[in-house]
Amino acid sequence: MLLNYGKQYVALFLAGSANVYPNYFMLGSGSGTAVATQTALIAPWDRQAVTGTNGSTVYKVTWQGDWNSVEISGLQLREFAMAGSASALAGSIWSRTALPNLIFDGTNELRIEETWVVY
Repeated sequence: MLLNYGKQYVALFLAGSANVYPNYFMLGSGSGTAVATQTALIAPWDRQAVTGTNGSTVYKVTWQGDWNSVEISGLQLREFAMAGSASALAGSIWSRTALPNLIFDGTNELRIEETWVVY
């Protein structure tokens, strides 16, 4: 879900007042439905720069994030988000996706792709 913070920065970018864009994925173990007014993950666990971006389709952009088995070993993934430049696990998130509990035991890798379509 694109959150209010993300919508605000898209509008500021279009007006020439901001140069911040989503360039980090954040992983978390917090549970609960995504709400438009959220500004942070419920229980952030990791933050990593986007590993790929594809804007080759008109009106659509896809971001990709990759984690190896060592990075996510022990994670109970229940939420992930897109964030702009921020330090550590702080910073306002642009979008949040809630998931059923996924447990990583050190034998799995993770790739997340998030796609936004502009209408």
